[in-house]
Amino acid sequence: MKQFLLNLGLALFLMCLLTIFFGDHQVSQTMFQRRIDTFEESSIISSNYMTVADTSDNNISSFVSIISAYCVYVIEFIGELFSNFISLFL
Repeated sequence: MKQFLLNLGLALFLMCLLTIFFGDHQVSQTMFQRRIDTFEESSIISSNYMTVADTSDNNISSFVSIISAYCVYVIEFIGELFSNFISLFL
């Protein structure tokens, strides 16, 4: 038992050391984000063009919303039917 606890302690100690020396994911992520920010700041291109944002729904979006609403009604009907069927037997 003493040997097992010693092996377990050494394994945990080794894992802690490996995490300390090789677990710098957060540091590398921060450096990577800084490089991306620097690149984005240096590559900003100014132009005289203006875009118009169209916020209205397109035909596909409205069709999908209608189909979605009908699907919700069908699922509610099936749930109510199943609930009535269960309550009939209970």
